[in-house]
Formats: sequence, structure tokens, C-alpha cells
Amino acid sequence: MPKTNFNEIKSELKSKLTDYLGELGINADKKFNCENPSHDDKNPSMALNKKNGSTHVHCFGCGASWDIFDLYAVETEQGTVNSDCTVTYDFKKIMNELAKKYGINLPDYKPSQEDLLDQKVGEMAQYTIEVAQAHLDETDYLKKRGISMELAKRFHLGYVPTWGNPKPAIEGKKIQQTPRIIIPTSENTYLARDTRSNIPDKEKPYKKTKVGKAHLFNGDALQDTKPIFLVEGEFDALSIMEASDKVEAVALGSTQNQNVLKDALNEEKHRRAKANKPYDPLILIAMDNDDAGDMANHQIDQLLKGMHFAGHIVTHALVDNHKDANEALVADKAKLTSNIEKILKEPDQYLDNLMKRIEQNLNKQLFIPTGFSNLDKVLDGGLYPQLYIIGAVSSLGKTTFTLQIADSIARQKRPVFFFSLETSRDTLTEKNISKITFETAGDDSSLPQTARSIDNGYFLETGKDGFKHPKVMKHVTKAFSMYKEYYQNLMINNGITNRPSAQDIYNQVQAYCVRHPDLHPVVVVDYLQILKPMRDNITDKEAVTSSVAKLNELTEKFHAPVILISSFNRQNYDSPVSMQSFKESGEIEYYSDVLMGLQYQDGQKPDFEDTDPMTSRKIEAVILKNRNGVSRSKVGFDFYSAFNEFIPEVDY
Repeated sequence: MPKTNFNEIKSELKSKLTDYLGELGINADKKFNCENPSHDDKNPSMALNKKNGSTHVHCFGCGASWDIFDLYAVETEQGTVNSDCTVTYDFKKIMNELAKKYGINLPDYKPSQEDLLDQKVGEMAQYTIEVAQAHLDETDYLKKRGISMELAKRFHLGYVPTWGNPKPAIEGKKIQQTPRIIIPTSENTYLARDTRSNIPDKEKPYKKTKVGKAHLFNGDALQDTKPIFLVEGEFDALSIMEASDKVEAVALGSTQNQNVLKDALNEEKHRRAKANKPYDPLILIAMDNDDAGDMANHQIDQLLKGMHFAGHIVTHALVDNHKDANEALVADKAKLTSNIEKILKEPDQYLDNLMKRIEQNLNKQLFIPTGFSNLDKVLDGGLYPQLYIIGAVSSLGKTTFTLQIADSIARQKRPVFFFSLETSRDTLTEKNISKITFETAGDDSSLPQTARSIDNGYFLETGKDGFKHPKVMKHVTKAFSMYKEYYQNLMINNGITNRPSAQDIYNQVQAYCVRHPDLHPVVVVDYLQILKPMRDNITDKEAVTSSVAKLNELTEKFHAPVILISSFNRQNYDSPVSMQSFKESGEIEYYSDVLMGLQYQDGQKPDFEDTDPMTSRKIEAVILKNRNGVSRSKVGFDFYSAFNEFIPEVDY
């Protein structure tokens, strides 16, 4: 009896995975080369995952985990492998083909309401694109933007005098009609740009409306042999091609569409590889000339490097002091053409870009003070967008030391992410408040409160005399008020119950930087060795290597200083700190820009039981490696452990 339940048919098709692997000439009993076209797998690292009933293959290199639908879509070149190794494809089409291949009859497919809506929007978009082209001469908007009719017709631009958003219209919602230029990004997706010169403030957020899923504008140019400019806006791409016929230009549509770009490049790379042809495009990156554009330039540059493509950031060389390519075109077309010619002669624009960065740095503080004057002096002012790794033996105070740096930076109104894998947010907050009570106590030794006494509420207790002690309570309350002024800059993430991986941390920081492109957060991870591994079934060394490498990317892509706390090897507990003290020291030494170890001065441990809370311990930080400064130097501190305060010894 034929199956009529889609889930049953889906399960039956999944069970055919071993048969399909055999058809591909793959022995499913042992590891084989990864089928992900983006993964240059030199050692077989993909295998049939027998733990889940042999319905998936899993790659231990790139992390791809695919069932028969994913694999078939990739092998038949009907799917796109995304940056997270998932596969995008038309599931209905692939299921139909596999069912036919294995002689399974499918019942009539009933699309969901969402599918029907998307299909209707696509049909209306295709109709709008076709009809709008006939009305292009009814507006002078393109002329104002410097775009010729010839170029507009090449890309099938159109005009609609009374355009309305199709999706809410189909849903029966009331829509406002406005005059729009239509810029197709595929046969059934487009950008609708409001052409009114005076758009009401409340409508300005909607002056550029995307219809359909994200597509690159002029994405086919990635198949061309001409140099390719990558820009943000469609009008910027048109402007570059208006100024020169020697280049192509591709628009992302948004700086957040970088994965769409990556997928398109991977697809073309895979297509060329199948045809045994090289693919080495000259890519010129020119996002908008502002903070968000600078960050996007840097991100795309790193993305291209990761894909082994040559990318060159050319924004400033292209547009001079203008915001983008279209503004430069309208201001002076001949100058824009000349700039393109210069870029083609010298794509990397290295010396010009270096000089511009130096000029920008002249009036900008590049470092972030740690709050420790003696440490800042050794670090040439403070923290830079580099990787700092700090280690110490257990219970010496490395979390407190790093937390104090984070607290100091937050007081400077700068954002700090503190990923804590051992200590709760409440405990860390109480440590900071305890430190404030110590800092503001003056000579009154009765006022400072430990984190434990704050947590237990001892400052609220009634004394033996039957009265509360308002002096202490007032002091602690004041500390709470002081902390309230800046604590929101210190974003403490409690990872005790749900340990994050380095990828999780990267994703969270990336999301913040996309929302706040003009802010560069400091990232603290406490601590490295207990991060969740980024992949299963790997050694501790591999876990540390991949975690450090991923977190180091934050310094490159988002100009974020990163501080990692590291544990020490037990055999080094009784020795002076050295590079060998760190667990997996080879990887840590390789990746770190600054490597620092904390130890007791003169190697002497204090008597923890007899230490007076108001007496400090002597701690020193040893700079074992400083890529851009002096190494082997030491700075000293008085550590009041009871009140979570390190005080620098200035003349140490």
C-alpha cells in the first residue's frame, strides 16, 4: 500500500542514504573526503553517522551534517552551501526527484499559507519588474542620480508612479502608494526606491523597500573576468559602471548580506572547479565611507581572505571625501572615472590607505587604558585590538584582576563583554560593589564590605544594641548607586549552566557590532580551557587551538581587544611563571599578542588563614610576550583579596 504521509516518505528516503553513497562510489564503512565544495578536505574527514540511524553524514573538519536531501542537492548542484554548512535548496523539488529515483509515489503536495504568500509576492514582483520598464521615461530621478538611460535599460530598471508594497496588499492591509524606481535583483525580487524629493520623516525608514528574499544586485558579474567592485547600495554599483566600462560592480543591498556574497562566491568557485577552471577574481571592496562601512570593509576583507580570494579595500581611494560612489558620481563623474583608473593600476592602494589611517589616528586614541597606570605604561597606553592572555595558579586572583580591568573600562563608558564560565553574574557584581566600598572608605576600616557580606545582607542587619547601623548601610547603598551609573556598559554573561563555545561568543559580539558599528567592545573570557569545544570528538589541544583562533578573529574583524584567562599546568604551580606554565602553551604562545602571568612577588605564597583583610598580598604581573612592545618586564600590585582590589605599585 503506497504511503500517503509525507513524514513517512521523508523517513524512507532518508534511509536510502547508504545506497546513495554507494551510487557515488563512496564506501560508507569508512571515512571519505568531505562532499562540501567549500571544504578543501585533504584528509578524509566525512563519515556516515551511525548514532542517528545512518540517516546523516557528518564532517569532523567543517562540521557539515547532511541527510540525503542535502547531499543530493549539493551533488546535483541544485543547492547552495551556506557559511554555517547548512544547505539551501528547493526541498519540494529535491524530494520529488529522490522519490522518483527510488520509485516512491508522492501524494498531492499542499503548500503552506506562507509558501502561497511568497509565491504570490514573487509573481507580483515579476509582473511589476516587467511593467515598470515601460514607464522609465516618466521620471527624471535617474538623471538626478547621474545614471544614464542606457545603463538603466541594461539592468531592466523601471518606474512605478503609484507603487504599493505587495505583501501587505495581498494580506488585505491598507497600503500607501508612492512613486518608486524599481531596481531588479533577480527575475522576481527588486528594490523599490522612493523618488520624492521631500519624504516625510515618518516615511523615511521605508524609502528603500526590498521585495522578496535577499539577492545580490548584478551578482552574475561574479562570473565575469573584469575587476569587480563590491559596494553596499544598488545606486553605488550603477554609479561605478556609469563611470567606467572597464569594471563590474556588485551591490550587497545591505552590509548584513555578507553570507549571500559568500554563498554566491562559493557557488561560482564550485562551478569553476567542476569545469577544472581557475577562479581568481580581482575584488575591490568599497562599502560606504562611514563607521559602519569601515567595519563592513574589514569584515568582507577577512571573509575573502578566509575563502582564499584577493580583496582590496578601496573606499577612500574611490570616493575621496564623499559618502558613497553615487554621491561621488553626482559631484564629479570625471574624478570618479579617474579614481577607478588609479585603483586599477594599483589595486591595494597600500601607501595611500596607510597614510589615511595614520592621519585618522593622529586625533584618535587607539588604546583603552586598563585602569592600572603601571601596566598601561608597559602596554604603551593600554589595550589595543589584540589578543591578551592572562594566566595564574588557582585562587591567586586572575578573575578579580581581569574583572577590575573590565570594570575600569566600563567606567570609561566603553562596552565590555565579560563571559564568565565559573562565576555567576551576581557574585561578580558583588565583587565590584565590594571594591567600590573599599575604594571610598577612606580611613574608616569598618566601612569596606566583602562580596560575601554584601550577598548575605550583613550591612542590613540589626546590631546587638537593637539598632541598624546606618553608616555602613549608607556606605553600601552609595556603592550601589555609583555602580548603577555605569554597570550597563559591563555586560556579564553567565555561562555556568549553559557553557558557550568560542563560536557562540563570536556570534554574540558580532551581533552587537552590527548594531553598533561605531563602538568597539572589549571582550573578556573566563576562562579558555572550559569553553565548550567548537566541534565534537576533538582533543583538548584541538579545542584550545580552534577556540583561540576563533576569538582572535574578533580583534581583526571588529577591532575588539580580547582578554582570555588561562589556567596553568599543575606541574608549574610551584615554579616562576613562564610560557611553559600555560596549558597548551604552544598554541597560546603562537596566537597571543600579549602573554601575561600573575604570580606572588618573590615566589612567596601568603598564609591564607592568617592574612588580615586590611593587609595586602604582593602580586606581580610578568609580561612574557609583547608583540609590539617590551617583554620580560614586571609590574607589581598590592592585592586586597577580601575586597577584590588590586592597587598598582607605581614605582615597582
